[in-house]
Amino acid sequence: MGCWNGTCAVSNLHITAGTPVTVFLLLEQRGSKSFCYSNALNDLCPVPFYGEYNDYGAVENCHGFGLNMVVDAMRDQLYEFGEGPNSSHDMSVNKGNFNIEMLFEADHEDRLGIQETYRWDGEEYDRRELEKMRLEEGLTPAQAFELDRLANKIKKVDTFRRVTHVIVHGAVFHDIMHKWYIEDYVGDSKGDKGYQNNYRHIYFQDILNDLPAYIQSLKSNKEELDNTADPKLRMAIMRLSRSNNFDNPNLAAKWMGNIDRSESMKYGIVHAEEVIEEYKGKDDWAGLASFMTEVLTTLWMNAFMGHTRKLWSKQSGSGSQNSDHLAYRVLTQSMNDIMDVEQAELDEINAEDEEFDEIEADASAG
Repeated sequence: MGCWNGTCAVSNLHITAGTPVTVFLLLEQRGSKSFCYSNALNDLCPVPFYGEYNDYGAVENCHGFGLNMVVDAMRDQLYEFGEGPNSSHDMSVNKGNFNIEMLFEADHEDRLGIQETYRWDGEEYDRRELEKMRLEEGLTPAQAFELDRLANKIKKVDTFRRVTHVIVHGAVFHDIMHKWYIEDYVGDSKGDKGYQNNYRHIYFQDILNDLPAYIQSLKSNKEELDNTADPKLRMAIMRLSRSNNFDNPNLAAKWMGNIDRSESMKYGIVHAEEVIEEYKGKDDWAGLASFMTEVLTTLWMNAFMGHTRKLWSKQSGSGSQNSDHLAYRVLTQSMNDIMDVEQAELDEINAEDEEFDEIEADASAG
């Protein structure tokens, strides 16, 4: 089997052998596929790891805080396969010898997944409701047709839930983490950017800078809880610790509040909230800080995907050694031209608004 270039999940650029990459695992989306969000097709593992592309669709020299955590989580939930009739491709996948090499090999052979213990099945719910209606009040011809369709479709329940991996080119990943920022509206001229200083720019490093203070608040909260015997007071402290951090001035707390709290983005394979509680239970605050750094990295990457209207999905190009530049340059130049026109229009509107504000201010002063 020949070698081929990988494909960056963010830029779609080709990735050649030896290129540093960031690896994210994707979990097949079984819920409603709302294309409002980047997880329409796949949920995202909240912990990445790192390595170098190996020229054959996998990653070597893997490392990073999250590597063993991801492999262990996959092993614990692994959907096992026996060896099929084609021993070259129908490989055995089992917990006993599962490791990072098997993860990539099983993914390549479409045999990587988790054993799903529970999931909400909307089609099964609809079938039961139609059956109930049929017995109680009868069905319209259209409803009877839908019941037959669902009954034929829902015959066997397979608990296999597909897992795959995607890679992000190391240079692309670096620039997103260090150069990209989010323009955050604060209002009342409390910011230092944008129209009338109503905005501020948030970089990923700003979030990391707030992480030590957030860790300290969690530590203090746990110490207070450990020293409180009153059940009602303990419940009040626990409720406070679980409160929504959307308006928290601490950026790390605010961003961590996105984990498993919203339908707009679900995270799987590694259950972040459970891991956080384990670190807190052991008073391993350094470990918790390292874990949260990786989770925040994923949250930041996911935000970038949302801002650029991208889906978490396996990219095309497997088997191809194409490394053409011209098509990418035409695409990026076209995108830049479009954005230059839009920016010029926006600058003109802002200039008119500022001129109007100055006229009003002069009139009030007069």
